[in-house]
Amino acid sequence: MLTAAPLAARSAIALCSLAAAGRGHLGVVIRAANLTDPGDCEALCCVRKPVEFVVEQGSKGFLGQVAVLEPEVARRRRVQARLGSAIRDKARVLIAADAGAAELAVIGTVDCVALPAGKGRRAMGPELPQRLLIRNLWVAEAFRRQGIGRRLMDAAEELAAEMHIEFLSLDVLADNEPARRLYESLGFTDLEPPPVPVPNWLRGALSLGKALAPPGVTAEGSTEMRPM
Repeated sequence: MLTAAPLAARSAIALCSLAAAGRGHLGVVIRAANLTDPGDCEALCCVRKPVEFVVEQGSKGFLGQVAVLEPEVARRRRVQARLGSAIRDKARVLIAADAGAAELAVIGTVDCVALPAGKGRRAMGPELPQRLLIRNLWVAEAFRRQGIGRRLMDAAEELAAEMHIEFLSLDVLADNEPARRLYESLGFTDLEPPPVPVPNWLRGALSLGKALAPPGVTAEGSTEMRPM
């Protein structure tokens, strides 16, 4: 089960040794961020670019004046600029952290937003069931190609199951081949395939989706036997 754990509880979270999988020596923990915890928020702010225009500490404004803010005001604005959309959309933010670091070191993250049934990104697109929207999947460059992105996606799928959601959706640039290969290997398919072949550069962003097996049903469709 994924829980939002404070920093002091990190040692109690099960770790995955990538060495055991033949993928290096890094110990990684995947957990849900607590967006009310200043430590989690600051760690996430350190790896996220602003997605909202907010005057922050050090920003240059009218006539080149540099903003100087009270520490608490500066902290709130920093969080708003980088995490405002996640907080607004009630996203569950998952963190991949280096378990060997003395302080929380975010090396990967992904946002998960629960959406009701309805249209996707395009008005002319298909009707979609209740779903978990996956967005902002990111892994630090120094830690890529070590399976961390895949583990974050697996954790998102686990979260969907806990929330009783049976469909995942996401958007990806059509010419982002590495990301597309990852999602396709995880079972995502194109939700809006064109009737005729279209160059990737012309399609822009693709909407992908994946139906999850209901609880108690395996990928092959058989029902699992549960102990009484």
